[in-house]
Amino acid sequence: MELTRRQEQILKTVVDQYVATAHPVGSAAIVSSAALPISSATVRNELAALEELGLLRHLHTSGGRVPTNAGYRYYVERLMARAHLPNAEARTIRHQFHQAHSEVQEWLKLAATVMAHRMHNVGLVTSPRSSEVRFRHLEVISIHDNVALLILVLQEGTVLQEMITLPETYSNEELSAVADQLNGLLRGKTADEAQEALRDLPGLASVVGSMSEHLLRRGQGQQSQVFHAGLGDLMRQPEFSGLRPGEPSEMLSERLREMLEFLQHGFAVQQLIAGLPRETDVNVVIGGEPPSDMLPGYSFVLGRYGDEAEGTGYLGVVGPTRMEYPRAVALVRYMTDLMTDLMNAY
Repeated sequence: MELTRRQEQILKTVVDQYVATAHPVGSAAIVSSAALPISSATVRNELAALEELGLLRHLHTSGGRVPTNAGYRYYVERLMARAHLPNAEARTIRHQFHQAHSEVQEWLKLAATVMAHRMHNVGLVTSPRSSEVRFRHLEVISIHDNVALLILVLQEGTVLQEMITLPETYSNEELSAVADQLNGLLRGKTADEAQEALRDLPGLASVVGSMSEHLLRRGQGQQSQVFHAGLGDLMRQPEFSGLRPGEPSEMLSERLREMLEFLQHGFAVQQLIAGLPRETDVNVVIGGEPPSDMLPGYSFVLGRYGDEAEGTGYLGVVGPTRMEYPRAVALVRYMTDLMTDLMNAY
């Protein structure tokens, strides 16, 4: 689809104004804001043409237009200028992470919260996963008599825990010594490599090592954890403060129900992410486009962080299609770079 330069200017103005105000945009507002040397009548003709092309739609309760999903797509692909996060905002975000505990799960929760609050939508983060699950670090803590807690950290930062019964009672010093021995022996190894390295280990080291191998194999079958924040921010969006023209009364609760079900069922998030092209640094999925057809009223701006060796995950924002796309893309791009830096230094 090819538009004239004037049509593109008008479409961009409609999108920018509607995103900013949540009100349909009329011809008078376009003439005053777009700096176009044309009359309101000419603008109305162009609006009608854009509506005929499926890029705008006309709300029955006013003379203004709002973008369709196709209009947002044209805007994102052809009209949206590349934005950058302001330096002061970037420094503030980085400072927040430097103040947080140096634990992957703390970073993931913080990332979701930061994006939610700065976009006033839902922030979404998946824990990193690597193609091969590898051993990073083990701790063994005495709980009671001959019962101990094994805490295994995988290479990408996932934490697995298991209670085990030991053949006899051991002190925390003895358990720590065995953990140190296994950390030196198993660091960076897969479950199969660990199995080979653990052959012929004696006594306590054999018991703890076997359980460590078991946890590694459990980690191979685990899906990424999903962290989210910002439902309160989302609920304060105009889309949830009233019905759109012509909508039945139950649509407000239906929009919220769709989002709640999506966030509660991790497989839906995994299904969405699995359908994203991996060669694109930031993906924008608008209003039910594949692979987000389960949420036709929402848009996703998602980016991949990490690297293949240490593990990769996705982060981004989810909200109504009336989204500030340039800022969302800039924020997600910055957050993916920041999380990659943190993971590489972990």
